[in-house]
Amino acid sequence: MDYAIILCFDKDTENYFSKIMNDIAYGVGNNYVIDIKMPPHITVSFFHTNEISNIINLFDKEYLSFTSDTIIWASLGAFIPQVLYAAPVLSKYLLDFCDRANQLIKPYAENGVSELYLPYNWVPHTSLALKLNPNELKIAFDIALQQFTPIAGKSNRLVLAECNPYKEIKIWDLV
Repeated sequence: MDYAIILCFDKDTENYFSKIMNDIAYGVGNNYVIDIKMPPHITVSFFHTNEISNIINLFDKEYLSFTSDTIIWASLGAFIPQVLYAAPVLSKYLLDFCDRANQLIKPYAENGVSELYLPYNWVPHTSLALKLNPNELKIAFDIALQQFTPIAGKSNRLVLAECNPYKEIKIWDLV
């Protein structure tokens, strides 16, 4: 089974991104990101395991080593042609968070962790729309351009999520 460790945000930041996500879904007619009920987030690790209890036990012990901090989103980007995202500034906080999460998970993940989510290869992002075709991406970008302004928000929880379909397995509050 595929899993992710995601970093979620304070209510104001979550509401800000949720509004943009909803407006894009309505404007494009592609509700995928809404239908899967995935909150705005930044994925810091992606991995495969058949023994998720090991990861839960590990993070139950280690989650206090992760802290809450300010994240600044400064621009929009795309993984062409399917994903539109808000791009946070890559800070020491985000890089250290990603590095620590992946170091903890690696011994328990089958075939290691996804290289796309390793430090210095990772493109941190908050997805605003997923599974777009090229025309939908253009429309989504136009909608996001009308609403997006740089924003500072706060991380407030770490979530272990099952992927495809999205399902929250465990949530740890950050301090």
